[in-house]
Amino acid sequence: MSEGRRAEHPSHAVVTERIAALYSGAPFELLDCGVLSGVTYHHLLQAGLEVDYTGIDIGEAAIADCRKLHPGARWEQMSVADLAFPEGSFDVVNCRHVLESLPYYETAVRELFRVARRTVAICMFQVPREPEALLRRETANGYIWLNRYAPGPFEALLHSLSESVEIIDVPADHRRNRVYFCTKRSA
Repeated sequence: MSEGRRAEHPSHAVVTERIAALYSGAPFELLDCGVLSGVTYHHLLQAGLEVDYTGIDIGEAAIADCRKLHPGARWEQMSVADLAFPEGSFDVVNCRHVLESLPYYETAVRELFRVARRTVAICMFQVPREPEALLRRETANGYIWLNRYAPGPFEALLHSLSESVEIIDVPADHRRNRVYFCTKRSA
């Protein structure tokens, strides 16, 4: 799928609308994991939200591009499975199309919740379903993971870390997504 089609996927609007409902007119801090040229940052600014934005990606080129395109935000190269931020650093943590590309999701999900104060939004393009399929593909640069997780264990983990989990299926012509909008459990 082209970057333009991914940028216009309706799941961006779903996440932006949910965040706007919580923070319209109020400043907030957001960590965005898997930045894709700053698409989420662009959507949040277009919605008129007062966001103190930090974007992370494992890819050096993605971060370099974002720094050029969006100098008003912070961009850091790091893994979602090892976030270099203190506990409770961000009002919202957004993770879009990243977990499916990891060897497994549990460590990363726990990290998302660790650094969140209130809200964790997870968007998946490989909608969880049975049977679970963990696929490692060889590439010229090593390998990538393209996983589809079983919904039971994945959603049980989210519920164990959350006061509430809203599950939103987002239809689209080219690829359905599922958004998990979680309110973090109080300490």
